[in-house]
Amino acid sequence: MKPEKLEISSQLRRLSEEEQKDPQGVITEFFMNYHLKDLREVLWEWLCSGLCHDGSWFQDGLDRSNLIFLYENLEKLAEAAYLLHRKSVPKSQTKRNSKINNKNSHVSKRKKSIH
Repeated sequence: MKPEKLEISSQLRRLSEEEQKDPQGVITEFFMNYHLKDLREVLWEWLCSGLCHDGSWFQDGLDRSNLIFLYENLEKLAEAAYLLHRKSVPKSQTKRNSKINNKNSHVSKRKKSIH
């Protein structure tokens, strides 16, 4: 195994060897299951939970600041991955899958109390 591959693979925990060879496939599968809008809603809920509930792990200002920083960067990462996904999937397939996923989204459609 090449040294750079060993270094990268030792940092990866979730991706199978096949997924490591085709990370675009992972992005495609992710966005076939979750819409960008749904992902934003879940990230927002996690952020609000971390900042607003008693007994949170994020008690001091630095911890809360780091949580917001992580939230912003996860959202940017999701948007970048979404753009890669959109570029790799033909538009006709994206529209068809969008209709299917609206019925099968794994993220609940609750109204948000804080925005």
